[in-house]
Amino acid sequence: MTNDAERGQIRTIIVGAGQAGLAVANELIRRGLKPQHDFEIIDAGTVETLAWRGRWRSLTLFTPSGFSSLRALPLDNNPARYPAGRDIADYLDTVRERLQVVPRWSTTALSVQSAPHEHGLVLSTNRGDYWAQNVVAASGPFHSPRMPPFADELQVPGESLHSHDYIGSDQLPEGRVLVVGAGNTGIQIARELSSAHDVTIATGRPLRRLPQRVLGVDVFTWLRATGVLGIPASSLLGRRLARRELVIGEGLDELRGRGIATLPRVVGVERGEVIHEGGGRTRPTSVVWATGYRSGFEWLPSQVRTTTNPSGLVHKNGRTPLKGLFVVGAPWLRNRASALIGGVSADAARVARAIGGAR
Repeated sequence: MTNDAERGQIRTIIVGAGQAGLAVANELIRRGLKPQHDFEIIDAGTVETLAWRGRWRSLTLFTPSGFSSLRALPLDNNPARYPAGRDIADYLDTVRERLQVVPRWSTTALSVQSAPHEHGLVLSTNRGDYWAQNVVAASGPFHSPRMPPFADELQVPGESLHSHDYIGSDQLPEGRVLVVGAGNTGIQIARELSSAHDVTIATGRPLRRLPQRVLGVDVFTWLRATGVLGIPASSLLGRRLARRELVIGEGLDELRGRGIATLPRVVGVERGEVIHEGGGRTRPTSVVWATGYRSGFEWLPSQVRTTTNPSGLVHKNGRTPLKGLFVVGAPWLRNRASALIGGVSADAARVARAIGGAR
């Protein structure tokens, strides 16, 4: 961060150099603000460790390219193609270069609070405290792996790892693999592993499933055309939709057709055994915990965090109760599209309007 930023003369600091942070950067540039002058981006990681670059090799998005682009730049010339995770990583690199944004890497946001006499905000990081008029939290919903507290007690001859650390089927030794969690991640990993392993998947109540294509048309085209993606998170229907994750494409029935067995959810472990709801037990060779992530917004003050809405944040169109603090990129921040690459730009534009244009 520059000396100007330390004196509080930086206009805006964006926390997070992923898709949400770049969406905000693009909208600020569209309003005449200059990167590294009017605003800065910081990120806890490095360009090599950003989320899309670290996911498993075969990861494929369930949103086609036409729904996987920021307003700054189309992903590619084939809007019907389903991009791989590595495609998104390379795409975000290209967006940063196009916008001429140079993030301050390895800079972790620790807290933010009003500056003395309410003149802007103080952002505390591992590299010191910085002052800014505005701070945009774009640190993402998939920040650190979430594991059940008993997972570390499991003793298996193979591997016990979170999906965050899963790279490919060759990472696991021969034998029976238990995948814990049947969301989109768990299903994709179970499907891949089934070609070389005996796979079982454990899940609680079945998740709602939508086919990838309906009448030959991608489901997201239907969701956009019918207005489902824009249903407000604050509405009764939005709150109902947000309560349960959607599985897009193959579901448990298709996995069973591939010979993958299903078991009740995991409730505990005992040495080398996994205990399932109802008392059943299994003894896998390896376990992949597809159990989700903790939010990257835990550094925000308590007045901004809540458990009473799907986003977990207190805000109105991205503006929080703390003057000058904004949030972007959380699931169901405004609607279902808020955390999608193709939907975050609309939320970012609202935040950029609140911050204002060049003076």
